[in-house]
Amino acid sequence: MRRTGVIVALGALLSMLGGIATASPALADTGTRQLHLAVTSLNFTSFTCLNDACTLGESTVVANASSNLSTGPGSFQADLMLDFLGLPAFSGPCNIVDEHDVFTFANGTILIHSHHEDCALYGLRIDTPFEVTGGTGDFAGATGGGHEFSAVSNSPVSPVIFNGTITF
Repeated sequence: MRRTGVIVALGALLSMLGGIATASPALADTGTRQLHLAVTSLNFTSFTCLNDACTLGESTVVANASSNLSTGPGSFQADLMLDFLGLPAFSGPCNIVDEHDVFTFANGTILIHSHHEDCALYGLRIDTPFEVTGGTGDFAGATGGGHEFSAVSNSPVSPVIFNGTITF
């Protein structure tokens, strides 16, 4: 009789734990993973003024990229729309950026968008949320988001880091 009670209690406990495991997004097989992207060796390949005073501009940036979701190195391209807050391009400490990024790896691409103020006066030059807006290959239909940041300096050798989650 006692053995039957122990077996019933153990069965109930295992049943509860099984329910917890399948109900928890962190434990279930949802396809959500940690995302870590790093961008190094930034190179501004183009810049165009969009008005006579050059207070608005667009630029293209390319760089090297790495990711926890790819075994090899990748590349990065960003298309930027820049608002220099009424000052001529690059003459002030801050600007507003609308950023569309493409991270390309052997196993697919990850598309990211962010809209932020870059301002070295406040600490980190870049310190903003980002959204994963799509992908191809292994990352087809990707969604997610996280935090984008870069060092205090305005140096092109400072890495830009993207940490968050991605679902695909």
